Amino acid sequence: MQAGANGSTEDAADSRWMSFSELAATRRIATSSAMKLVKRRGWRCQMDNHGTMRTLVPPEWSEPPPGREFDPGGLVTHAINALEASVAALRERAEAAEQATRTERERADRAVQSRDAERQRANSLRDRIDALQADLAAVEMEIEEARRTAVEATECAEALRQAHARWQQLGRLARIREAWGGGSPAAPVKKT
Repeated sequence: MQAGANGSTEDAADSRWMSFSELAATRRIATSSAMKLVKRRGWRCQMDNHGTMRTLVPPEWSEPPPGREFDPGGLVTHAINALEASVAALRERAEAAEQATRTERERADRAVQSRDAERQRANSLRDRIDALQADLAAVEMEIEEARRTAVEATECAEALRQAHARWQQLGRLARIREAWGGGSPAAPVKKT
């Protein structure tokens, strides 16, 4: 009779009731392989109160096999490696995105500083233009005043020239009379 087969009373004391999925997880095998193992070994099976099939597993079979890692076909290892590679790639992409964000933020900050400097420069130029326009208006007013003064001076000079020319045309006696406020220079003077 096999050890742990149905009817073996000495092994029943140390044996454990396990579901097929618990046996598969413990032995690190597939569930279908656990069912085949139970059938091949002829272990006792029965349904529990929750409707789960359980089998009485001997103590040497209820522990993981020594030195065996559960990785049917290397799928778990492959999946873990793929996940690690994905995480590494995502981490690199995240770092690149963060670097790009930092670069763009610095560029935006420089653009804002440049814009503010240009705005300040434009305000300064506008103030300078306003001051120059005020100076120009003042100068234009002075030029207009100087023009009026020049016209008045020209008219005065012309009047003086005409008066001088008329004065020169008068004889000496007529000049003396006019200087004394006496007679009109146009009136002929009788010589006696």
